[in-house]
Amino acid sequence: MPMDAATLGAAAQEVRKALVGARIDKIQQPTRDQIVMLLPRGQRLLLNAGANQPRLQLTGLLRENPAQPPMFCMLLRKHLTGARLIEVTQPEMERVVCLHLEGRDELGELCRRTLVLEAMGRQANLILLDDGGRIVDCMRRVDLDVSDRRQLLPGLFYRLPPAQADKRSPLSLAEGEFAALLSGVEEDEPLHRWLLRSFFGLSPLVCRELVYRSCGSTDAPAAALDEVQRSRLCAAWDDLLRRIREEEYAPTMLVQQGKPMDYSCFPIAQYEGAAEAVSFGSMGELLDAFYETRERAERVRQLGHDLRQTATAARDRVRRKIAVQEKEYQTTQNRDALRRAGDLITANLYRMEKGVSVLEAEDYYQENMPVVQIALDPLLTPQQNAAKYYKRYNKAKTAEKVLREQIEK
Repeated sequence: MPMDAATLGAAAQEVRKALVGARIDKIQQPTRDQIVMLLPRGQRLLLNAGANQPRLQLTGLLRENPAQPPMFCMLLRKHLTGARLIEVTQPEMERVVCLHLEGRDELGELCRRTLVLEAMGRQANLILLDDGGRIVDCMRRVDLDVSDRRQLLPGLFYRLPPAQADKRSPLSLAEGEFAALLSGVEEDEPLHRWLLRSFFGLSPLVCRELVYRSCGSTDAPAAALDEVQRSRLCAAWDDLLRRIREEEYAPTMLVQQGKPMDYSCFPIAQYEGAAEAVSFGSMGELLDAFYETRERAERVRQLGHDLRQTATAARDRVRRKIAVQEKEYQTTQNRDALRRAGDLITANLYRMEKGVSVLEAEDYYQENMPVVQIALDPLLTPQQNAAKYYKRYNKAKTAEKVLREQIEK
């Protein structure tokens, strides 16, 4: 159910009629991919640059606004709050819509900004341009590591996505050219695939509908066309282009077993009794109805994802903390060696002098009393060295108790 260029144009037409001249009062970013602009009379303009549901629409749904706005939202607030929408444009049959706005900069001077929505699946993006056509910033920056064909970075001049060299705009065809192209289609190629392969801006649903209206089936090959069907297909094609040029749209949602299945800005009859075609008064109402359940499920999924990330981070942090504490706990188990060192220094005070770095003495704690070496601080007196070892012993003894409690906690 991609939003093709024709359907995006229908939504843009509604925005143009309802909002041109209106001033932007507030800007919100309910989710990572959505921007909502609040305008006078309770109107809301939604721009979604998500990979699964990119679109532009007037919306009546209330969306929860996060307490901490993302950086891109703050940027849009800085440049667009108080600006007036002066024009809505769409390059011919492209899934791109440009909102042209006029406001004032930090010095109070009139300036223009353009907000570009590229509603192209996984490459969907929202881009803010200055009055010179340079990129101020994007919802998703695209550098050389992401694409070597087209970068979207602050400071670069904005360029439209590259055209598909092997496809044409339906609106570029001269009168009678479609019939001439149709005669050159390979006989075994399904007609809807030929339409998709030859023209951009039309969804698979619309291409199948054109074939259905002429042949009675959606997967008819070119060889199945007789003269009557060929004439019907040309007539259906001409009617489609007329609707696009005259902005004559019929928002239609397909419902199967009570669930939204697909939508278009044109009447759809190809599913016959397998799906119900529900008409709407506007594209905004249709898109609200279609995406409300999906957005709710996406919010739940996103909240679950965030919760799992938080829990995983907390678990890993505790594991690292326990590992450090257990390592420290093991070192406390050797504290008796510190006490014995203090005892041996005390027992040999009579034969020690300040400045000695090593004490060699018999260890009377062990059988056969072997001679051991005890490291000393030459800057301390023998008594201070003994006190230092006792202090380290007592510290390790206390640490053992504290660490045991902390690990258990």
